[in-house]
Amino acid sequence: MEVAAFAVGNAGMNSTGGLEAENRRFRRLVHSMRQEADRNQSLLHAFFAADLELLSCNTLEQLLAYLFTPFRERFGLDAVTLILLDPEETARDLLGEALRQNQLPNLRLVARQHLLRDIHPQQEIYRGEADGPLRAACFPDHPAVVSCALLPLVREHCLIGSLGLGSVDPQRFHGDLQYDYVAHVASVVSVCIENSISRETLQHLSSVDGLTRVLNRRALNHRLLQEIKRCNRSGEPLAYVLLDIDHFKLVNDRFGHLAGDRILRVVAQRLSERVRATDTVARYGGEEFAILLPGCDLNEGLRLAEALREAVGEIQFPELEHENVTASLGLTICTRGHTEQASGSMLAEAIVRCADHALYASKRQGRNRTNSRILQCESVEALR
Repeated sequence: MEVAAFAVGNAGMNSTGGLEAENRRFRRLVHSMRQEADRNQSLLHAFFAADLELLSCNTLEQLLAYLFTPFRERFGLDAVTLILLDPEETARDLLGEALRQNQLPNLRLVARQHLLRDIHPQQEIYRGEADGPLRAACFPDHPAVVSCALLPLVREHCLIGSLGLGSVDPQRFHGDLQYDYVAHVASVVSVCIENSISRETLQHLSSVDGLTRVLNRRALNHRLLQEIKRCNRSGEPLAYVLLDIDHFKLVNDRFGHLAGDRILRVVAQRLSERVRATDTVARYGGEEFAILLPGCDLNEGLRLAEALREAVGEIQFPELEHENVTASLGLTICTRGHTEQASGSMLAEAIVRCADHALYASKRQGRNRTNSRILQCESVEALR
């Protein structure tokens, strides 16, 4: 009996110890599952926040800047790159200044799909090792990247790009990981790229003169109102210049309208090249251009206007049988004193009228010269 009782008692102890061990394993499993659930929840929140931030980008440049820095930092990536199909150079035009200043080094624009098809032959996500050729194609400026996820960007069954997520950790992207969230982000990025390009292109077409590729009159009027407000806030003057190409009708009659169109394009380009980054060049109408020179008083405005007049006169047009084109200019200055006298639209009308009077004074005096006219507060008041 004692032996039997001892045996039973020992068996009970073994059973209890087994249950405790099983409970410990179960608790560890539950803790691990809870940690995994917390990680998934955190990841879901991160992707949800990224969706909202992607959708809030208004321009292609803003979208790319977000992907290359805040998005990369949010997900602890060592590199984010983008290869984007741009056969008509639409994106290149929209990103012109940023590309010229090398502000988007992680962007690669391609005219054909060959590279994209090599990376995504089945339009599927690639994840795994970033070998030599793949790293050279997708992460040329990030030699330390050893693993990556390459996301195909697809719109209406067309492969439009590849978003590269790179890491220096060899295990960061391996084949057995689930990529539902990442695939969702790829879809959102694709939509955002398409929408931003479409929106900016439409806006660009509505504000840019089709022939000269400078701002049109509608956009000029909007910019003038903005500069008037800035003048009122900062107290800095604003110079407004009207430039008219001399005897342009005779040029059209003698050499043809194609020659006239080329003159307008070249003059617009020369003006755009010679103004400051803060200035605005626009086609006012016909052969007239308007230039906004913020921060310029009368002397500085006259100096810049004369420099523009001389720049136009230096242009060589072989189709004009080596005759030079000249221009007449009229200038006026808006100050804070003027902005306190009338509303923006009234003041804008007075500014244009005053510059126009100065321009016609240049024409009456023989053309190829610059005249200025003082914007009188009394004339602004009369517009009320």
